[in-house]
Amino acid sequence: MKLHGIEQLTKKDIPLYYRNEYEGLGDLEFVLGDRRRVPLEFSVEIKPTGERVVNVRIRDRIDYPLLPVIRAIKAEVLIMEKDGKLR
Repeated sequence: MKLHGIEQLTKKDIPLYYRNEYEGLGDLEFVLGDRRRVPLEFSVEIKPTGERVVNVRIRDRIDYPLLPVIRAIKAEVLIMEKDGKLR
């Protein structure tokens, strides 16, 4: 499984300053070459220690184990956060 990126990002307007929530499409390529865009939601919460905690929710059913998909999305979100693409 390979994550090609997260597209069509929209930031939700929430009243909490320490949590940002987003919606988008994850561009996933599965083992047999099947490539899909999966709708997802994720949030980035900043703890008092400065640690970033990412929560991911996939809004569509996929025929693939969820753990590697969620792990890849979390890693991509942290990279995007670090690069300033989630402002």
